[in-house]
Amino acid sequence: MHHERFEAVTLKEYDLITRARIRARDAQVEARRVLNQELGVLVSHAFHNPRKMPDFTKAAGRKGHGKTDPAQELEQLRAGLMNMHFESKKGP
Repeated sequence: MHHERFEAVTLKEYDLITRARIRARDAQVEARRVLNQELGVLVSHAFHNPRKMPDFTKAAGRKGHGKTDPAQELEQLRAGLMNMHFESKKGP
């Protein structure tokens, strides 16, 4: 992606786009690292002590997803948006 191909995009917007792509790639690498580490733990259990192998079917069920408070959800959304605003103002 080169800036000359996008005449309507300002340099600041181009910078934001490229930084977001870099952060997304870093997040993807981090997710792969975590999955590889979990796979290593499972392989270790499978070889050394298969009877104590973790059961991820029990961990997949979510707890406490009953009633939600709309006011609390609104406050969480507001806090997240404010955080994104302040992070964008920090600069490089």
